[in-house]
Amino acid sequence: MILLKAKILTLKKINFSLLLIGHLSICQSQSIEKKEINRYFDQSVGTQILGINNGKIHIDPYTYKQEQHNYYLNKNFIIGSVFYDNQLYENIMIKYDIYKDELVKSFEKSNSFGITLITEKVVYFLIDNHKFINSASTFSKSKVLPGFIEEKYLGKTIRFYIKHSKSAKDAIVGTTLYTEFKESTTHQLLYNFELKTINTQKEITTLFPLLKSEIKNYYRVNKVSQESNADQFKADLIQFIDQNLPSTSTKI
Repeated sequence: MILLKAKILTLKKINFSLLLIGHLSICQSQSIEKKEINRYFDQSVGTQILGINNGKIHIDPYTYKQEQHNYYLNKNFIIGSVFYDNQLYENIMIKYDIYKDELVKSFEKSNSFGITLITEKVVYFLIDNHKFINSASTFSKSKVLPGFIEEKYLGKTIRFYIKHSKSAKDAIVGTTLYTEFKESTTHQLLYNFELKTINTQKEITTLFPLLKSEIKNYYRVNKVSQESNADQFKADLIQFIDQNLPSTSTKI
């Protein structure tokens, strides 16, 4: 029995050692890759780091499990537009890292090599027909909606915003360390010059008690839409409310 326990303990130590070696190998590989990219970046750009190329080198340190990743919609660069450092740049390759809340621009149209833009210099960007604004420029560094937020609906009395975020969790499969990402959203309204959370039907009816029955009926009629695309459903609902509010409501 003592000999069996000793063997089991030895096997556990070997497995742990293998996992540790694998993790260290990944870290060492990423470190070497970062040095190589830094060298290439310095040689290619030199002192000409101006305009949209003004930012940090972007390296994705994660090993994905299946199709999970830390970006908005697509882990690859896609065509978009950015208003950056008082200048509009159109038809450039970008992707939005939701986990770190950073905008990344492709360098020399590479899909694996990018530049993390300086958040304070990004006023807004458009990606896949979705517009994101820097909340600091609109809400004076709001703690409710920090960083980049999607501008989903701008009405006469209401503005609807979505905060996209992702959480990360490490998982070990065999000797490989993966990072799993889970996305979540927060829905916010700018109404009567205040930001209000509207993640639930109750929160919405509390804000608009005069339209309680209409809101309830809207949820009932559009149940399928709510289940298939919650963000778009909420945007359409907010537009419906905006169009049916009393004319005495404060306009933005």
